[in-house]
Amino acid sequence: MSNRVKVVTYLSTTIKSRPTNAIWSIAHSRPVCKASRNIFVRPDPNQPGCSKWFSSATTHYTIPRRTFFNSNGSNAPYTDEGTDMNVDESKEIGNGTIYPLVQSQRPKSPHLPLPPSLPYSPNSFPFKRHLEILSLSIYSSTPDESWSIYQSLHPSLRQFIPDDVFKSLLLHQADHTQQPRAWNRIKILLKLAKKCRMSLEEIGSEIVTKIIRLGARRFRNTKDNEEKRDEIYKIIRRLYLTLEGILPTRQIPHEIRRGWLGIHLMNLQRLRKTSRRDGSNQIVAIEELTLNMVNKGGAVGLGHYIGEILILSSERSKEGLEQSFENLVWCLAREVDVKSEHLLKVMRRLCYSYSKNEEDGSEILRSKIPTTLKSLNIEPISNTAQTLYRALDLASRQARSRVEKALELIETGQMGIGGLIGRGISIAKSSEPDMIAILDTAIRLLELAIQHKESHCGALVSSLTIALQKAKDSNTNTDEIDLSIIRFSRLLQEAQIISQLPSESIIPLFRLIISALPSSEAYIMSRKVYQYARSASPPYLWSRKNLSSWQQLFRFSITSPNLHLHFASRLYTDLMADGVPIRRTDALMLIRAIGSKASPTRAVLLERHIKDYLWSKYGSISPLISALVRGLTQGGVRDTQLALDLAHRLSEGKQLDSNVVEIIIRQLSQSTNPQDRIKIFHLLAGTDKDENAIKNYNTVLSYLVTSSRRQADLENNKLSHIESLGFAIHLYKEMISKHIKPNSRTISNMIRSLIDSGYLESSISTFRACIQEKVLIKSNVVGRLMVNLAMNDRIIEAYQIELSWRNLMEEKYKNHQVWDKGVVGAKVLIDIKNGKDVDLNEIAKRTGWIGKEGFMNFLETLKPPSPPRNEKQEITVDEGLNKYVEHVSFDEEDNRKPLFWDNRNPRIMKSKKDNIDLCMGSGFNVVLH
Repeated sequence: MSNRVKVVTYLSTTIKSRPTNAIWSIAHSRPVCKASRNIFVRPDPNQPGCSKWFSSATTHYTIPRRTFFNSNGSNAPYTDEGTDMNVDESKEIGNGTIYPLVQSQRPKSPHLPLPPSLPYSPNSFPFKRHLEILSLSIYSSTPDESWSIYQSLHPSLRQFIPDDVFKSLLLHQADHTQQPRAWNRIKILLKLAKKCRMSLEEIGSEIVTKIIRLGARRFRNTKDNEEKRDEIYKIIRRLYLTLEGILPTRQIPHEIRRGWLGIHLMNLQRLRKTSRRDGSNQIVAIEELTLNMVNKGGAVGLGHYIGEILILSSERSKEGLEQSFENLVWCLAREVDVKSEHLLKVMRRLCYSYSKNEEDGSEILRSKIPTTLKSLNIEPISNTAQTLYRALDLASRQARSRVEKALELIETGQMGIGGLIGRGISIAKSSEPDMIAILDTAIRLLELAIQHKESHCGALVSSLTIALQKAKDSNTNTDEIDLSIIRFSRLLQEAQIISQLPSESIIPLFRLIISALPSSEAYIMSRKVYQYARSASPPYLWSRKNLSSWQQLFRFSITSPNLHLHFASRLYTDLMADGVPIRRTDALMLIRAIGSKASPTRAVLLERHIKDYLWSKYGSISPLISALVRGLTQGGVRDTQLALDLAHRLSEGKQLDSNVVEIIIRQLSQSTNPQDRIKIFHLLAGTDKDENAIKNYNTVLSYLVTSSRRQADLENNKLSHIESLGFAIHLYKEMISKHIKPNSRTISNMIRSLIDSGYLESSISTFRACIQEKVLIKSNVVGRLMVNLAMNDRIIEAYQIELSWRNLMEEKYKNHQVWDKGVVGAKVLIDIKNGKDVDLNEIAKRTGWIGKEGFMNFLETLKPPSPPRNEKQEITVDEGLNKYVEHVSFDEEDNRKPLFWDNRNPRIMKSKKDNIDLCMGSGFNVVLH
C-alpha cells in the first residue's frame, strides 16, 4: 500500500506543477454545452456501477479532461454542523448553461483526486474510490487531511462507511495534537455511530480507552465552563460503563481508572464550593462509586484519589468524620494503599472534635477503634488494626509537638520569649488542613508572648494576619474563622500594640478585620483600627474593588444603636478624597441619620453634607428634602419645626411634596402649641385634594380630638381641651366645605369628646349627619351618647339613637357579626331607668354582654323602690314597630332631677349645667358629601 501511495503522490505533484493558464485556455476556448431537460432520463442510482459522475450529460464533454489525476471543481468537502474547515463552494450560473468550475483553493493531498460530493450509490465506483482515498489518508496523512476527506463525502453516504474504516478514523482523530478539535470530531463520529445504531461495544475497548483518555484531558481544562464539563462527563460516563461491560474492572488500564476517579474528585471539589440542590445526592453517588471500585478490586495504585474522595464526601461534623474513618479502615482491610496523610488527617480532626469537652480526644479515639474493627468484621490482631494504632500514635505526637509541647515548655520555663515567638510563627505558616486548631494555637502563643514586656511580636502578628486571611479566603468554617479574627484583633487592642505596628502590618490587619463584617464586634474593631490604616505610609485607600467593604462599614456606622455619625462622615469624606463617587443613596442615608440624632455638632454635619449633595448635582431636590424631614422628625415636635423651616428653604418657595407634608403634619399634630396648630392649617390649605390630603386632614382631626381630652397646661402655653376642641370643630367644618369625608374612627372620637365636654346637642347633630351619610359610628360612642341622653331624661331620643344606628348597621353589615356591646349596655341602663324588668342573664346569653361590677352597682341604684310610686311620666314602647309614644303629665311643683352614676365623675353632666354650645351645633348639622 505504501508503494501505491508513493506513485499517487508523484503523479499528483506532477499534475499540480502544470501551469494553470493552459487549463483556463482549454476551458474557455471549448464551446459549452447547454443542458437539455428532456433528452436524458435520470438513471436509477441503486443500480451497480451507475452514478451521475459517469452518466450526466452536463459533464459529457469534460470527461476527457477529467481523469483520476486531475482535480475536480466540485469535490470540496461537504460542510455541515461540527466542521472546522471553511472551503469555498462552487457557484452555478443560470440560464441553463453550465460553465467549468475552478476552485480557488485546491486541497493539497498526495492521494487520488476526490470525486464530486454527490449522493452516489453505495456500490458505485466513485464511492469506492472515495473510501479508498479515505483509507489511505488514515494510514499515511495527518488527522486534518483524513477529516477533510471524510467531510467531502456526502452526508447520505457516511452511514455506508465500513466498520473497520470508521474505527480507524476514530483512532486517527483521537491522535490529533489539538485536544479541542480532536474532541469535537470524536463527538461528531460518536453521534454518527449512534445514528447508525452502532453500539459502543462494537467500537472496541482500544478505541473506547483512547476516547476516555482524551475526554479526561479535556475535562481537566480550566477554561471550559460548567455546562461543557457536564457534557464531557456524560460522554465519559457512558464510555466507562461500556468499558466495564467489556473488561473486568481490574483489567481496565490504570491510567483510565485514575482519570475516572480524578474526574469525580474534581466534581466533588466543585460541589463543596457551590450550593446546588442536587449536590448531596451527587456526593453520595460519588462515594458509592469509589467504594464499588474498591470492592471490585480496581483500586490498586489509586490510594490518593480514594482517600481524597472519601474525606471530601463526608461533612466536617463528628458524624461525618466518623464515617470517613470507617470508610478508610474498610479500604485498608481490602489492601488499598491509602496514604498516611489521609488517615492522619481524619484522626487529628476526630481527636480535635472529641477534645472540645476538655477530654483527651486521642484516648477517646483509641477506645473507639476496637468497636470500628468489630463492626467491619476485621480481626483485632490484623495488619489493619496495627496500622490504625501506629497512625493514632503518630497523630497524637504531631498534635502535641505544635500545641501541647510548646505550652509545656513555657510552663516549665525551658523556652524563652524568642522560642515562643518562633514556634508561633512556624505554626501560623504551616499548611496543614486543620486551620481552626492551628490558628487557635497560634493565638494562644501570641497571648502568652504579649505578657512579656521585652517581647517584639510584630513578626508573629504579621504571620497570624496572613494565616487568618488565607483561612478566610478559603470559604470553609467562616463563622469560626470570624470568631478567631475578632479574638485576635481584640487581643491586639487590649495589649495596645496596634499603634506600634509598622504600616505593612496595619493595612493587612485592617483588611482582615473588615472581612469579618457584618458583625458588631468586627465593626467596633474596624472603627478603632481605621485611623491607623489611613495614617499609614502609604495609607489604606478606597477603590472600586473594595467598595463593598466600604459600604458595609458605612451602613453599619449609620444604623448601629449609637449612630457613629462622625465616623460615617469621615468614611464619606475619605471615599470622595480617594476619587470614588458617592452614590446618592448613601448620601441621603447619611443626611437622614444625622438629622435623627440630636447632638451639638448636628448643625455642622448637616450643613456640610447638604452642601455636598447640592454640589454633587444628583438631580432632583425632592429626595434630599424627604430624607432630611424623615430624619429630623424622629426627634419630636421641636425638630419637626426645624425640618419644616429647612424644607421651605430648600424648596425655594415651591410646594412641598405630599409625602413630606404628611410626615410633618403627623408630628406637629401631636403638639398642643397654638403656633404649631396654625402651621398645620397653613400646610393643609396649601395641599391639593387627593388621597394624601384626605389622609392628612383625618390625621390632624384625629390628633386634635385626642388632645381635646387632655388636661389643660396653661403654664407651658399649651391649649386647653376646650381650645383644642374648638380647633377640631373648625377643621371639621373646613373639611365639610371642601367635601372631604372624615373617617368613622375620627368622627367617633370627636362625638365622644363633645359628649365628655358637655356639648350634647353638637354630638347629637354630628351623629345625625353621620347617619344621613351612612357613616357607621362605634358602638361604645353610641352607647355613651344614649346614656347621657337618658341621664338628662331624654329617653325617647336615646331609643331613637339606638334604632337609627341599628338600622344602619343592618343595612351595611347584614350577614356579619355586629359588635354592639356598648349599645346593649346603654339599652340595659335606659330600660332599667324607664322602669322595665330586665333579665341580665338572658341578655348575657343572647348578646354576650356582661357588665362590670361598678356599672352593675350603679344600675341597682336606678331601679325603682319596692312600693309603687305615683309616676308623673309614663312611657309606652311599641317594641314590634319600634315607635315611641310619650304621655307626660307634670305637676307645677315637680322639679325633675336626673339620677347620677357618680357625682364625682366629671364626664356625667348635671342637668343644671348651662348648655353652652359655642354655636357649634348648627355647624354639625350639615350633610356630608
